[in-house]
Amino acid sequence: MENYQSTNTCTYNILYVQFNEDFERSKYFSYDVKYPVIYNIRNQSTYVNPVILNNINNAVRMTVNNFKNGLQEEEREYNNAAPQNSLPKQSYWVSTSYAVTFNKNYVLSMILNLMGFANNYGPKYNTLNNYNIDLTTGKELLLNDIFRDGVDYINIITDYIKSQINENREMYYSNVELVIPEDQAFYLTDNGIIIYFGVDEIAPESFGIPKFELKFSDFGNFINLRFYCISPDIYVQSRGRAKHFMG
Repeated sequence: MENYQSTNTCTYNILYVQFNEDFERSKYFSYDVKYPVIYNIRNQSTYVNPVILNNINNAVRMTVNNFKNGLQEEEREYNNAAPQNSLPKQSYWVSTSYAVTFNKNYVLSMILNLMGFANNYGPKYNTLNNYNIDLTTGKELLLNDIFRDGVDYINIITDYIKSQINENREMYYSNVELVIPEDQAFYLTDNGIIIYFGVDEIAPESFGIPKFELKFSDFGNFINLRFYCISPDIYVQSRGRAKHFMG
């Protein structure tokens, strides 16, 4: 595989990413959810339409709340029925985390991991959500946006992932039929594209979330230069914390 070095220079998005944490403890249901809220920074070269940032923030917050509320409802239903079924009551809890993985050239890529547990088993649920957003339009980016026009990206990705699976065949289901749809889950990092699959989709549940990295240095000839670029030496990501406890 040919190594390709980009000569295109990146421009970082100067945005404020505030860390937020909500947590609560009760007898049978607890949660500790972490999520970002993104703002413009005054008097900076980067300016994103606040409507776009609000849409991202609202989508993330809604996803976290829906996941938390869904597991809380499951806990109530189970524990209300447990005595009638001669079963012990169970404790449920929710944990979420996030990472901003790519923040350049008016492109934002971010992941949100949602995990739900019951008793001491777990996780019962393990989901990775991605947010790949063109900050100039608010449009969600798909894989075809990351590649240059005319590139047969589906075959490129399929062939690469198949080769990776074949190198570690014992880790995956033997009857995997790999299909890469146009809306395949992925996120961006400074080093490449991470293609990932759901728990129990192509590998046993114990494997977790299978991920495959297509490095820009290996696939750069096929990549839109907006996403593969040389980074400046200095990058300071915004900081801030807000915690909310409900007891």
